[in-house]
Amino acid sequence: MNEEAYERAVILHQQRIHSYATYMLRNPAEAQDVAQEALVRLWQHRSRVEHQGARFWLMRTVYNLCIDRVRQRRVRSEIDDGETAVGLTADAAPGPHKLAESDELGHVIEGALTALSPDDRSVVIMREVQGLPYDEIAGALGVPLGTVKARLHRARERLRTRLCRAGVAP
Repeated sequence: MNEEAYERAVILHQQRIHSYATYMLRNPAEAQDVAQEALVRLWQHRSRVEHQGARFWLMRTVYNLCIDRVRQRRVRSEIDDGETAVGLTADAAPGPHKLAESDELGHVIEGALTALSPDDRSVVIMREVQGLPYDEIAGALGVPLGTVKARLHRARERLRTRLCRAGVAP
């Protein structure tokens, strides 16, 4: 991949990888760091990555970087002896009833997604939010196509169960 192809790949995929990292990490600053690190790595490996395969390569790299960050969080939380992680809080600003319901629903859905394992959350985000085809998800995650379909099915069921418990009707 030459410099021009790299620049095109950045323009085409920068928003997608940042969005994916944000959904996975639930932290915009960390997501920005991961997206930038993935683009730096693409530059470093540009001689081995074809322009047509840049999206696949970037998604795989961002997935791996996100998983590393999630693991680091676990280790840090174990070291901190029970200190709780900073969670997402509801916006305290008053607003119309409909806006409040929408905001609450968003937090319920966000909480249900966050409760999924990183592998389950990743496959749901890649498919339902990013709109990636199954074969591309399989390649990005480095798992067989059947595994992607099974994980997605189980993750959807877990989401449905959590949302129903929270009073959200399908």
